[in-house]
Amino acid sequence: MSAAARASRKWIWLGATLAVGGAGYLLYYGPGQKFTFETKKSGGASPTLLAPDALDPNAFRAFKLSDVKQYNHNTNIFTFDFDDPKAKYNGKTASCVLFKADIDGKEVVRPYTPVSRPNTVGHLNFVIKHYPKGVMSKHVHSMKKGDSIEIKGPIPKYPYEPNKFENLVLIAGGTGITPMVQMIEEVLLNPNDKTKITFLFANVSVDDILLKETLDKLAEKYPDRFKIHYIVDKVDKAQAKTWQGEVGYLTVKMLKKLSPMPAKKDDESLLVMVCGPPGFMKLLSGEKTKDFKQVSSQDLISIFQL
Repeated sequence: MSAAARASRKWIWLGATLAVGGAGYLLYYGPGQKFTFETKKSGGASPTLLAPDALDPNAFRAFKLSDVKQYNHNTNIFTFDFDDPKAKYNGKTASCVLFKADIDGKEVVRPYTPVSRPNTVGHLNFVIKHYPKGVMSKHVHSMKKGDSIEIKGPIPKYPYEPNKFENLVLIAGGTGITPMVQMIEEVLLNPNDKTKITFLFANVSVDDILLKETLDKLAEKYPDRFKIHYIVDKVDKAQAKTWQGEVGYLTVKMLKKLSPMPAKKDDESLLVMVCGPPGFMKLLSGEKTKDFKQVSSQDLISIFQL
């Protein structure tokens, strides 16, 4: 049996993500992906299952935009308030939600991952990049304070368990950072969790790096548990004098240099999680296929599978 076949047989389907046992991967497609989500109607007199607190996984609810902060040249932080200021965000770590809006007479639904922690009271924060061809991202960036958008969720992605893995390797591109921030904070802010994190964060340029201040503070506070490596496609002459990260596209050599590798076949002490826009995911793990057998022996991510 080929290496590709052995790898493909290990995939477990988890909603819009993929995970594999042993030295496995969790692959999450980020902004720009169309999302199909069907809600099953309850039969007979059975009550519809409602999520506690702010969000409902079975129904869209309208939330008002209360604040917009510009983060960089193409990304803003959007705050949406709950109707009940005492309500809590009832999502688990790495959960996403669905945005729905009527845009040019068409109903558009897209997934977004909040950067707010589970149980955040009163509101949700989202870091959203403006994509010139992104129908929903353009719509959100055009919203004014007081405007509403419909949100449904949460949709859990990965049931994280403290101390299940010795090492967690996170690889993100651009706005794929949002579920990674949830995971990083979940691990580091738990004093009983001894899991070590290595985070490889790839961007086009230094100016495109999102939440760098937050990440650097965590790396400084938890030096023995959190290592971060920034990777950019290019730097200008001024930045090159002070830039201490990597320059260029992710390669096998770079992954081996920066990441812990499995010590043996099916090393269950290591989990690799990947998130990013389609181009980034294609670079690491190939085209997303209908049967979800995504990683082959030719893909960069396959180096983690001995």
